[in-house]
Amino acid sequence: MKDLLNEINDRFPVRSSVEQKTAFRAWAAERAQKAGHSVREENNNGHVNLVIGDPDRADVIFTAHCDTPRRSFYPNLMIPVCAPLRYAYMFAVIAPLFAVSIFGGWLAQHTLGEDVVRSIRRLTMLAVYMALYLGLFFLLFRGPANKHNKNDNTSGTAAVLTLADRLPAGGKAAWILFDDEEKGKKGSRAFAEAHPEIKADTLVVNMDCVGNGTRFLASVADGARGDPAFAALEKALAEIGTLVFPAAKASINSDQRNFDRGVGLCACLPSRLAKWYVPRIHTVRDTVASWENIDTLAAALEGFVRDL
Repeated sequence: MKDLLNEINDRFPVRSSVEQKTAFRAWAAERAQKAGHSVREENNNGHVNLVIGDPDRADVIFTAHCDTPRRSFYPNLMIPVCAPLRYAYMFAVIAPLFAVSIFGGWLAQHTLGEDVVRSIRRLTMLAVYMALYLGLFFLLFRGPANKHNKNDNTSGTAAVLTLADRLPAGGKAAWILFDDEEKGKKGSRAFAEAHPEIKADTLVVNMDCVGNGTRFLASVADGARGDPAFAALEKALAEIGTLVFPAAKASINSDQRNFDRGVGLCACLPSRLAKWYVPRIHTVRDTVASWENIDTLAAALEGFVRDL
């Protein structure tokens, strides 16, 4: 089977601007149509999602976000199953921003003088603090478009399109490539709002950062466990050694969270402290992802759908 991971990475390494995303969707739509699938672009409140097949009739929808992130000064380190370390890392990243903001406000007070500070009052000084904080935040986390996105989320995008290649049209599966996950899961949220039946009643298997890791990890919403197809999905994932956790115990912050029967999949590396983690994403070092991972995951999910 053709290595779609490296093909997409070579042809569309950055999918951030409107023009870049439009070009990629046109390419993906054309190849899905050649495979016999119906394809449409669905504009959900300004977010353009690529829909392959018929999600209204599907037993399961496979999804991934196809947009790529901005480059950040800090890596967006994913630590799914060790909440204390995850929150400690978040604090370690954010605390310096607050410290610099407070120092900047203090410096402004002493530079302007006490009389001026008293006249502009505390509310204005709070605005100074917040402006400094937000400015630093965007400087560190919302930099220029990242040129290296092989794991996040070229890997998930390749997995979805590989599955669409391997499964027949008009069957029990559909596929969606979501827009604007990197802006706060906005594409999937808008799609879920436009399709409340799918949001509530359809099993959604979302793949995000599935290319760099020795074990797959699944984060399962409570609603997904009640889906008639979940037992077969869990069995297929177990056959490739996937670690399966309730969403309350494993955090994968991606598009599946906008669906009541959402299952999030990522690939992780082992760690003594974090147990499992996903490295490098949102940085120029996101250059490592394995076609073998994509092929293994797609084969397991293909078998799951064919056994439904």
